[in-house]
Amino acid sequence: MQNIKIQKKAVKLENEICKNLGIGNSTGLGMAPFIVNHPTLLNNWILCRETALKKIREIKKVKDKEIDIFKKCLRNSIKNITSWNTNSEYQLKKIKSLLYNIRKFIDYIENEFNFKTEYPFNRIYNWLENETCHECIEYVVSIMMEPYSRIVNPLISKMSSDEEKYFNIPTYRKVGELKRIIEKRYSNILSINFDKKENLKKFWFISKNKEEPRIANRFEEQGSNLEQPLAIARDIKKLHEKLLLQNDDQTIDHFLVYNSDLRHVVRRAFIIEKFPYSEIQDNTISEKVMPIDMLRLKLSFFGAVKFDPRSDKWLRICMFKGAPLPYELKEFDEHWIYNS
Repeated sequence: MQNIKIQKKAVKLENEICKNLGIGNSTGLGMAPFIVNHPTLLNNWILCRETALKKIREIKKVKDKEIDIFKKCLRNSIKNITSWNTNSEYQLKKIKSLLYNIRKFIDYIENEFNFKTEYPFNRIYNWLENETCHECIEYVVSIMMEPYSRIVNPLISKMSSDEEKYFNIPTYRKVGELKRIIEKRYSNILSINFDKKENLKKFWFISKNKEEPRIANRFEEQGSNLEQPLAIARDIKKLHEKLLLQNDDQTIDHFLVYNSDLRHVVRRAFIIEKFPYSEIQDNTISEKVMPIDMLRLKLSFFGAVKFDPRSDKWLRICMFKGAPLPYELKEFDEHWIYNS
């Protein structure tokens, strides 16, 4: 715009500076409820990722070109980690651990690992799980996908979801069936003791001024009577306790006549029966809940990098850092993200 208005005085950025700036953005709690409120969409995102990983781990023999791409992206990614700046102690610990483990992994790949063995990426994944941190595992899994557009690209069309299709509750089904679904799919949730204050310390609500999601301390702040239905773990356990008192042959419609306040989690339980990755298997109202982890999950699927938490409730990110400029689109390195 400056160049159009006053061409003689406008100063253009060098192309390399333009590329390395990327696009900055900040986001807050509004994104966290999104992944709770869209269970089948969340499932499809995670399922596509898991499907790609499974297929890559099942490759018996890896081609030299695929090995070269993986190694190149892995080595180049060090720059991405060492240029990752934040003032957040929470994130700094993760970055430090990631850098240490990535260097450890590179040493293993360069000096010990043999790609000519059968199912090399399966061996790599097993080694990562035994020897490195969760950050490192997720980081390397992303890089493992780089040589395999033929596996990843067909999955793109499967990431969306017609959510209304799965909204109706199958009221003809039986209480015993619902109980078994919950015990199978929410086993960790059922072990949480919600009689302890630390496990129900927070509550989610919509702010009056901006009409945006907020999270507050149930025992120190007012407004818990306006709580949003985002405490899935607590409500699932409450549902299970109610189901234990019912006859297994009772139909769901009859159960809901007297327990309509649990309709939202009855629906979710029948959804997770078909969509195993549709639920966050954690307590969203615990005193230990980190909303920024929920934000990071969603943003990672959008290609966000350089996560910079400004608190436990909002963060800054960067996108398209190192991406080709318009005049470079005819010919560019498709693995540009690892060069920035």
